[in-house]
Amino acid sequence: MRKLLIPCLIALAIPATAYTRTPLPPGGNGTISIREARGVVNLYARGSMTGRLNGRVTITDPKPYDSKRAIVYGATKTIYRNEKTTIFQGKNLRFRAIGSLFQIRAEGKAIFVSALGRGRVTLDGAGDPSANIFYDGVFSLNEEEYRSLPDDPTTFDLVASPSG
Repeated sequence: MRKLLIPCLIALAIPATAYTRTPLPPGGNGTISIREARGVVNLYARGSMTGRLNGRVTITDPKPYDSKRAIVYGATKTIYRNEKTTIFQGKNLRFRAIGSLFQIRAEGKAIFVSALGRGRVTLDGAGDPSANIFYDGVFSLNEEEYRSLPDDPTTFDLVASPSG
């Protein structure tokens, strides 16, 4: 019976090891600062991420049972999508996620985010001339000059800029 049990356990373990997450980009920690944004900011990173906004923040913790937890203040409504994902809504939402891998999606206006870590960030400004919304906020990647949020979803690697 034991001879049959060990191959069965190995056969069950192989598909679990074949499943891989999206790998983080190579390199050291990068920084991003977002000010007065309107639209969507999607962070997938390991490090330190803090922010505030009026709208909705969705936080996904791939390891919900470890000691690292995201903290959110000011939510008027909380939706538990599953054991890994929670949605918070409200005005003057404040969040902090430190020390682990998190996926944070901030949607709304008056979005301020600061992050130090390694990962990816997707920015989608909500500038709409037909609605008289011309200002969609600014961002700075790795302490570069601030520039306007892109009007279409654009992904940046959150890594240290090459020294040179």
